[in-house]
Amino acid sequence: MANFFTRAASTLLFFLALLAGLYYYQQNRKEVESLPIVAGLTDAYARGLDKIGGLSAEALARFYGQPFTSRTEQRQVVGTRALPGGQLAVRSTWHRDSILLRLRSKGFSESKIRQAGPLLDYIGRYKGAALNEMYRSRVPASIKLAQGILESGSGHSRLARASRNHFGIKARPGKSAREKIARRQYDAILDEEFSFSAPAVDVFRQWDDHAYDRFEVYRSVADSYARHSQLLTRPCGMGETGCYAWIWQAFPVSRQEWDISQAAGAFHHRSGIAADEFFGGRTRLPYYAACAAGLKMAGYATSPRYHQKIAYLIETYELWRFDFALIKALEEQGQADGNPSDL
Repeated sequence: MANFFTRAASTLLFFLALLAGLYYYQQNRKEVESLPIVAGLTDAYARGLDKIGGLSAEALARFYGQPFTSRTEQRQVVGTRALPGGQLAVRSTWHRDSILLRLRSKGFSESKIRQAGPLLDYIGRYKGAALNEMYRSRVPASIKLAQGILESGSGHSRLARASRNHFGIKARPGKSAREKIARRQYDAILDEEFSFSAPAVDVFRQWDDHAYDRFEVYRSVADSYARHSQLLTRPCGMGETGCYAWIWQAFPVSRQEWDISQAAGAFHHRSGIAADEFFGGRTRLPYYAACAAGLKMAGYATSPRYHQKIAYLIETYELWRFDFALIKALEEQGQADGNPSDL
């Protein structure tokens, strides 16, 4: 009889776990599907490149700072390099009306089209900031824009409006603040007990993970973009949680697909995510999807589908066009200095 009850309890626990897992999966799936995106990697990127033309190996080498030795080799590139000022005219093939036509051709309802409006507004408003930061840091403008859309609610979140902080970068509690946190004296913590990094100028209190959380405040959204680049290019090595500089080195802008197996293996002991679990069994991915997977591997966000949302935003709204436009401008001018303008 005891064995019967033991087996019955085990069976019940199994089905409860199964139901919990199914609920968790469905909720996470809804998290992606609720966005105005095409939820899946398609061949739209490759077809788009066929129309606008690719980039030469020389242009990519000049952008990343060292020669390519093999078309299939994963490159080690410069992730943070300060460049002198100047002007660089970037002629992007990204056009809002073309994106809207494509969304309608994909069967987007009028409701979804309306949802897409704020995203398109955000892209149009901040593409220049994203391109400038890509030029300075080598972080793709497509990644920057997609993260900004997600983390700032297309610029409409309370935090973004109050602090011009579009990436949720937190201020750090000092010694006195940490002591109060340990004693749970949250209301006694003062703003001045937190530190921030330039170009931040102040802190803003908003509940995120904790009631005492403070976020950095910037004078402009461009400063928020620059601070985000600092975070994404801090020197570190693959396999370290909170380390992102390796991503732009491992998966540079390219027409070819990148294999994420090695990187996923290096982080598996921390992320628990196998290479084939990021995008439905695929381990060779377009550069922007590989970069998004890298962010998730390294612990950038807690959302289980963060990487998919980033990649699908880039693909749906063709943000990859900005990455290629910047490198194409450098190719045409035959130089590697200056800041994007004439966008």
